Amino acid sequence: MTNITVKESEKILLDELNLDVSKAVLNKFSLLVRESSSEDERTAFDFLAKFLDEWGVPYQLHQPNLYLSVPKSAAVRVTSPVTKEFKAKTPAFAISTGDDWGSGEIVFVGSEQAQGESDLFAGGINADTDEIKGKIVLTEGLPMPRKVKELGEKGVIAAIFISPGTNIHDGICTPIWGSPDLDNIDQEPKIPVLAINKIDGKELKELALKGNVAVDFQTDHKKGWFNCPLLDIFIEGTEEPEKYVLLHGHLDSWTVGIGDNATGDAALLEMARVFHKHRDQIKRSVRIVIWPGHSTGRYAGSTWFADEYALDLEENCIAQVNCDSPGCRWATSYDYMVWFSEAEEFCQTAIKDAVNQGSKGKRPNRAGDYSFNNIGITSFYMLSSSIPEAVLKEKEYYPVGGCGANIEWHTEDDLLHVADYDILLKDLKVYTTSVFRVLNESVHPFNFVATADEFTGTIEAYQEAAGEHFDFSSALEEVKNLRIELTEFYSKVELLKDKEITDPEVQEVNEIIRQLGRNLVTMNYSRKGKFRHDPALDCPPLPDIEPATTLSSLEVGTHRYNVTVNHLRRGQNRLIWGLKQAQKLVK
Repeated sequence: MTNITVKESEKILLDELNLDVSKAVLNKFSLLVRESSSEDERTAFDFLAKFLDEWGVPYQLHQPNLYLSVPKSAAVRVTSPVTKEFKAKTPAFAISTGDDWGSGEIVFVGSEQAQGESDLFAGGINADTDEIKGKIVLTEGLPMPRKVKELGEKGVIAAIFISPGTNIHDGICTPIWGSPDLDNIDQEPKIPVLAINKIDGKELKELALKGNVAVDFQTDHKKGWFNCPLLDIFIEGTEEPEKYVLLHGHLDSWTVGIGDNATGDAALLEMARVFHKHRDQIKRSVRIVIWPGHSTGRYAGSTWFADEYALDLEENCIAQVNCDSPGCRWATSYDYMVWFSEAEEFCQTAIKDAVNQGSKGKRPNRAGDYSFNNIGITSFYMLSSSIPEAVLKEKEYYPVGGCGANIEWHTEDDLLHVADYDILLKDLKVYTTSVFRVLNESVHPFNFVATADEFTGTIEAYQEAAGEHFDFSSALEEVKNLRIELTEFYSKVELLKDKEITDPEVQEVNEIIRQLGRNLVTMNYSRKGKFRHDPALDCPPLPDIEPATTLSSLEVGTHRYNVTVNHLRRGQNRLIWGLKQAQKLVK
C-alpha cells in the first residue's frame, strides 16, 4: 500500500464514485420483474455479473435452494347484500385456495393504520375469539405476521386487510425467518389472507357495519423450493484480508421495484467497482453480497448465507451493513437511520463527514435482511435516506417500509421516477465512507460503553414495569460493573489508534471488540441464541427479561404469574452470565 494517510485514501475512493453504471442498472432493471425464481431475476444477476467480469472483480454466483411463496392472483367478491368484485392481492405464504373459492360472512375488527415505520411491525388483533371464529375478518393495515398469526389462532376463515392508500402494497405474512427448520416447520400462516385498497376497503367496511355481508375469496401462490442466484463478491484488503465487512442488499423485487431495491443494487455494484479498483487502499476486505428471496422468502437468501457461512462470519466478520432503498425521490433526511448502540457515534460522524448533514438513528426492527443478529455481528444501516417529516405531512404520506418513504413502496408504481440520482450519489458517499473507515481504522470503531448504557436503560425500564414483583438489582449491578470495565478498556484503546492493524496489541484489542459483539449483540437481539433464527416478529431489547412488562397486569399467585416470574429468573441468570463473560473479556 502506498504511503498516504487514511484521509487521502478515503478521498481517492469518494472522488472515484460516479453514476454511469448505476444509471445503466436502473434502466435495465426498470424492464425486469425480478421475482425470485424467475427468469427476470436470473437476467438481472447475469447483468450485474457481466460488469464484474469486465472489471476483473472476483465473485461467486451461488445457487442456494430456497423456500419461497410467490403470489400469483387473488380475488374478493361480495355476494350479499350486493354483488361486486374488488381488486385484491394476497401476501406471500398465505394459504392458497388455488382454483377453489372460499366463502363466509365478514366481521369488521378495527385496527388503526400505522402512525410510524416501527408500528408496521407491531400490534395484534383486539378481538375476542368468539366474536370472530368462523368468520372472515376485515381489518385495517398491512398483513404483517403477528396479526395474521393471531387471526389464525382465533379460528377465522380468512382475513382481508385494507391497505392505507389507493394502491395495494405487496408483502409477506409468514413469521418464519428464512427457509424453515424443524423448530418452525409448523409456523406458516394457517389462513388465506388478502388485501384491498383504501377506497374499496371503506366501501366494504361500511357494508359490514350495516349488517350481514357474504363474501367469496380466492388466493393462488407458487410455493416450494427453488434454486436462485446469489452474488457473492470478495475484495481482499492489503493487511488483514481474512477480516471483512459484509455489505449487502437484495435484488428480488415486487414488480420492477426501482426504489426497493434496484437503487440499492446499483449502489452495491458501484461500490464493488470502486473498492476493487482501489483495493490497494483498503486494509481489510469487503464482502458485497446481493440476495434473492428477500420478498417472497422472508430474507431466505441472507438466511441461507448466514447458515452456510456461519462459522466464517463468527470468526471474521467485523460488521454487517445493509443497503436497501438508497437514492429515492425527496429523501434528503438522515434522521430515520438504524444502528446498534455501539455504532451510533461512528455512524453519525461518518454521515457528517460524508455529506455534511446531521443524523438520528434507532434500534433496528426485526426486518431488512438482518439475518446475523444470532451470530452477534455489530450492524448499521438498513433503509437509507428518507423524506423529511415536514414533507411527509405536506404530502399526507403514510408510513411504509422502504423507497425512502415514498408510498410507491411494494406497488406497481415503484418505477424510475422514484429514483433520484443526486440523492443516490449522496447515499453512496455515506455508505462508502462508513465501510471504508471500518476497513481501514486500526481499532474497530465500535464503543460498547454505549451498549452498556442502553442495557442500563432497558433494565431500569423493566424494573419500573415490574415494580415489587421482581428484582433486577443484580443485573443492574453487573451492567454497572461492565461499564466501569469498558470505560477503562477504551481509555487504553485510545493509545493504540495510531498503530498499524498488524500490531499484536491492536489485533488483540480488535478480537476483544468482536467478541463483545458476539456476546452482547446476541443477548440483546435474539431469543433463540447462536446459529438459530428468531421469527420475523418484533424482538424487544434484552428479550429474555422483557416479560417483566406484563407482571403488573397479572394476578399474584396465578399460574401465569408464577410462570412469568420463573421465566424472568432464568432470563436474568442468562443476562448476568453474559455480562460477567463480557467483563472477563475486557479485563
